[in-house]
Amino acid sequence: MFRSALAGLAVALFACSTSPAQTEAPPALELFAQMPHMDMVTLSPNGQRIAFLSNYEGRRILVVRDLASGEDQLANVSGIRPEGMLWANDRTLLLSASEAANTQRVRGVVDFSAVLAFDVEDGLDFRQLLRGSRRTGVNIRMGRVLGISAEDGYVLIPARDEGGNYDLLAADPSRRGSRVEAGGSTVTRDWVIDRNGEAVARVDYSNARDTQRILVRDGNGWTPILEEEDADRPVYSTWGLIEDGSLAVRVTYNRNDRATTSGLYAVSLETGEITRRLFRHDDYDIGAVLTDPYTNLVVGVAYSDVFDEHVWFDEELTARQDMLEAGFGGASVRIESWSRDRSRFVVSTEGDARPRVYYLYDVASNNVAAIGSAYGNLALGGLRPRLHIHYPARDGTQIPGYLTTPDGEGPFPTVILPHGGPGSRDTGGFDYLAHFLASRGYAVMQPQFRGSDGYGREWEVAGYGEWGTGLMQHDVSDGALALVQANIADPDRICIVGLSYGGYAALAGAAFTPDLYRCAAAIAPVTDLAALVRYDRDRHGSDHWTVAYWDEAMNGLDETRRTARLRAVSPAYHGDRIHIPVLLMHGRDDSVVPIEQSRDMRDALRRNRGDLEYIEMSDTDHWLSSAEMRTQVLTELESFLDEHIGD
Repeated sequence: MFRSALAGLAVALFACSTSPAQTEAPPALELFAQMPHMDMVTLSPNGQRIAFLSNYEGRRILVVRDLASGEDQLANVSGIRPEGMLWANDRTLLLSASEAANTQRVRGVVDFSAVLAFDVEDGLDFRQLLRGSRRTGVNIRMGRVLGISAEDGYVLIPARDEGGNYDLLAADPSRRGSRVEAGGSTVTRDWVIDRNGEAVARVDYSNARDTQRILVRDGNGWTPILEEEDADRPVYSTWGLIEDGSLAVRVTYNRNDRATTSGLYAVSLETGEITRRLFRHDDYDIGAVLTDPYTNLVVGVAYSDVFDEHVWFDEELTARQDMLEAGFGGASVRIESWSRDRSRFVVSTEGDARPRVYYLYDVASNNVAAIGSAYGNLALGGLRPRLHIHYPARDGTQIPGYLTTPDGEGPFPTVILPHGGPGSRDTGGFDYLAHFLASRGYAVMQPQFRGSDGYGREWEVAGYGEWGTGLMQHDVSDGALALVQANIADPDRICIVGLSYGGYAALAGAAFTPDLYRCAAAIAPVTDLAALVRYDRDRHGSDHWTVAYWDEAMNGLDETRRTARLRAVSPAYHGDRIHIPVLLMHGRDDSVVPIEQSRDMRDALRRNRGDLEYIEMSDTDHWLSSAEMRTQVLTELESFLDEHIGD
C-alpha cells in the first residue's frame, strides 16, 4: 500500500453537457480500458466522508475523502478484486474483495473472498476479518456482509465451520475476535437478520433431496415455515425483513408459471404464507433488492427497463427519488448511499451517451453538487448515443437490443455483440466495449435474445435447449440481418464478438452461419458444453442445483431431446465448418470458464488449418477486472477488426 497524496487523482467538478461535443480524433483506447475513476461511492454514517474506488496509473485505489477539507486518504487495492463496500461505523470502512487462486479442495481456479476493515483515523491501516480462524481452511467465500449488530457493532458474516455447517459469525471490526451469532447446518444456504442484527430466519437447501426450507428461530431452535419440493432451481430467495417484520422473498416462478416475471413478496414469519405483493413489474424481473445499511431492512428493489430503475418502499426515499428525477429533467437517477440521519445523499445520473456522474445532495441547503464521474473526460462529450431498439425475429417476435452507431451515414462496418450469461442482459447507459467500438467507426448491436434474463421466465426458458443452432442463436443472427435491411450494417463487413456466453455465440455464428459474418472474436468462451457441465459437476457434485440448471438450460425442458445435443452445438467439435478469421483470447485465472475450453477450440481450428489468432493472457480473470486486462483485449480486438472489416 501507499499513503502519499497522488496528484490528479481527485476528479474536478464540472458541468455535464447534454449533447456530445464533436472531436477531431476518437478518445484514446486507454480511456475506455481504464477502470472507473469513481465506483462504489459510499457515504459514511455521519455524512462527513465518502469512500470510493478510483484508479491511478493502472492501479486500483481506495479513496476516503473528507468532504469538509477535500483531503483524500489512499490505499492501493490492485492485488484484489473489490466487490462491495459498507461502513461498519464512522471510523471503520469494510471492503469485500476476492482473488483467484488454486486449491486442492476444488477443481480449477477458485475465487476466494474476504472482508477487509480499514481504519480511516489511522491512515487506512487495515485488517482482514476472521483471518486466522480455523474456518478459513474450509471456506472459499468469507466476503459477504449481511449487516451490522446494533448491540456491539460486530460485522455479520456467514461462514462454514470445520464440520461444514454454515453458521452466522459476528466479527469485531476493530480487533481480532468473533463469536457465533447463530448455528446452521451442512445444508444451510442463507441467513436473515433483523434491525438489531440478530438472526431470525435461515434458508436450508438440500441438493440431494431438491428441497428448500425457510426456518424461523423460536424458543426450541429452528422451525420450518415454508418448504419447497423439487427445487432444482430454487423459486424462493430470501432478502431480509421489511418494516412490519415480514420476510421479503423474491419469487422466481417455475416452469408451470413461466409467463410471469419475478417479484418481491411479504411472507409471514408465523405461517410462512405470502401476505402481499411488495413489487412486481409486468414486463421485467426484479434485479437487486435494496436494504438500509443502518437498519438491515429491505427498503426497495431495482429492475432494468431501458436503464436501471429503483422503486422504494420507504416514503422518504420515494420522495427524494421523485424530487431528484424532476430536478435532473427525467434523467436516469440512482440514490447510491445516505447518511444515518438522511441529511446527505450520494446520487448518480447516467445517459445513453454519458458515463455515470456522482453528486452530493445536501438536504438542509437543498444543494446538489457534482463530486466526480465514473470515466473522467469521457463524460464531457464525444460519445455516441447507445439507443434502445427493437427488431423483428424470423418468427415475428420483437427482440429488444441496444444500438450504437458512429458518426455519419450507413452502411457501417458492424459488430454484433451478444452478452454473456446467457442468463444475463445488457442495460442502458455507458458500455466501455460498445462505446469503444463505435468510436472506432463500427456500428454495434447488442441483442437481448431469448434466453436472456430480466424479461420474465417465459423469455428466459424460450432459450433453453436453443444454443448454437436454435432460437437463441437465431435471435442474434436476425439482429444482424435487421441492420442490413435497415442500411445500417454493410453485409460484407459484419463481425460477431463476445465474452463468455457471448464468445460461445460468436464461435457458434462462425460455425453454423458462416456466410453471415466476415470474422469472429471470442473472449473466455464456452466451446464444449458437455465438458463445462462435467467441470461444474466435479466442482459442486452431480446433484448440485447449478449442474441441474446447466443441464436444463443447455438441453431444454423436453427430456426426449437430450441425446447428442450438446456435441452437435459445441463449436470445439465443428472446427472444420469455420472458414472465417477467428480471434480467441482467454485468461489463465478464469474461475468461471476454464481455459481448457479455449485450448480445445484452438486445437480444433489448427487441425483444420483455420485462420486463427490465439492469445492466452496471464493474470487475467473472467471479468477483465483491471485496466491492464482490458487494454490488452481492446488492443487486440481493434487490430483484428481493422484488418478484417475496417476501412
